[in-house]
Amino acid sequence: MLRDIYESLLPPRQRQVAYLKFDEDLSLSEIAQRLGISKQGCDDAVRRCVKALLSYEDKLGFRKRLAHIEQAVELAESINEHNWREMKQRILEVLRSAQAGGETGDGV
Repeated sequence: MLRDIYESLLPPRQRQVAYLKFDEDLSLSEIAQRLGISKQGCDDAVRRCVKALLSYEDKLGFRKRLAHIEQAVELAESINEHNWREMKQRILEVLRSAQAGGETGDGV
């Protein structure tokens, strides 16, 4: 999921290695052979890619905000004539937390 959000921030070679590793499910040896690099170089590229993606999420927090939005949508879909006041309050709490970049009481 982090790749879906931050992939465009990766250098082209890391994007290529990540695609081959995670989408094509190739081994490090297969990737190295395909790209004409060493297996160690391939392993290093995968590690740098993962480290970069985690760093982007740590700094920008889009995945966490997306989780808040998904939670708000789920709550909105569960609204009925009996619980709408409670659901409205819960949705507002989730959205305010997303806006602030924090966590909700539900741990999201």
